[in-house]
Amino acid sequence: MTLQLDRAERNLILALLCVASFAVVFNNLIITPILPDISEDLGVRVAVAGLLVTVYAIVGGVAAIFSGPFIDRIGRKPIVVAGMSTLVVATALSAVSPHFVLLAASRGLAGFGVACLTPAVFSAVGDYFKYEERGRAMSWVISANTSASILGVPAGAVISGLLSWRLTFVLIAGLCLVFTWLLFRHLPSDPPRHSAATREGLRSILEVLGDLQTSMALFSNFLSTAYWFVFVTYMGAYFYDEFGLAKWALGGLTMVMGLGVLLGSNIGGRLSDRIGKQPIIVWASGFCAGLILLETTVAPNLVVAGVLLFLFAGFGGARFASAQAVMTQMSPHRRGTVMALSASGQQFGIVIGSGLGAAALALGGYVALGPTSALLAIASLITYAVFVDEGSLISEEIATSEASPPPERREAPA
Repeated sequence: MTLQLDRAERNLILALLCVASFAVVFNNLIITPILPDISEDLGVRVAVAGLLVTVYAIVGGVAAIFSGPFIDRIGRKPIVVAGMSTLVVATALSAVSPHFVLLAASRGLAGFGVACLTPAVFSAVGDYFKYEERGRAMSWVISANTSASILGVPAGAVISGLLSWRLTFVLIAGLCLVFTWLLFRHLPSDPPRHSAATREGLRSILEVLGDLQTSMALFSNFLSTAYWFVFVTYMGAYFYDEFGLAKWALGGLTMVMGLGVLLGSNIGGRLSDRIGKQPIIVWASGFCAGLILLETTVAPNLVVAGVLLFLFAGFGGARFASAQAVMTQMSPHRRGTVMALSASGQQFGIVIGSGLGAAALALGGYVALGPTSALLAIASLITYAVFVDEGSLISEEIATSEASPPPERREAPA
């Protein structure tokens, strides 16, 4: 069910959800540029310091599996506020952690907060925006994600380089504290939940996974995250070793990808509202497969490789915005559970993708990264094309809206 609010109120809600989304990605990606400083300051090897990313992803992936039923039962706003509050505490602890073990524990706590926050944000998009405009709404949320990588992460890296990595975490904690207050103050309270959302947590998860279309869409999205991180994890090393890109310029690759995702998600999200979301997902996956294959096999120079990377990111952003919009329409009364399972799949996609990339790199060098990623992209495409029927989701929404009385209009607080 989609709640009825006027455009101004929905735009305010969307802005608040974008704020939360920005905080999640900022917290996630900031480790990459400050990892060398952490390694040197705490006296651990870079390879060991990299476990901070792994801990964050694994804790987030496991916790997200079980957060969904609580999001459906308790509501979106309490979980969003609780998740953001957890990020405040976790990031503050990261800033003052005297040992690597304590820092890893604080990153795990941050992963727990994100596991609650991310699916609640995407569920709220489904609550407040109709399916035919949900692609546009998702594109804005993903634009906030991308802004964190384009603007936030480089700013954090500069602060770390000039002052201290600990001050970078202090900055993030302060931003998250402000964001928490904004969300608590202005995000509308949740409506009463459908009776199906109050069922036992594990039963709700099993019922969602028991639906073939939903489980296959989740699997396809897992594969899409995996094929992304097969290459992206080793992107900096690839451009440095193969094209001689200076170390100081490697951060620019994140901006190139961010701009690609920003453009692709906005074009793809809006286009999906007009022509359908499934065609965008399938075609974008196919283009991603071809582009990443070319990236590591035939790119003759830095300029061509950079253009291919930008296009790969653009089609990836188009797919992600459209796919997230579709996921919000599957089992609408268990939307929180569906989006939590989707978030969990993405976290484990990071782990599996980076692991497969490491194996491909060890066996075949950089040239093997493209074909490995492309195979996963094709598998994701086929899974979505065969098992997901967007038409049935639209028909179900129409039938539900016709069978149910109009929902009560709810006012957003001033």
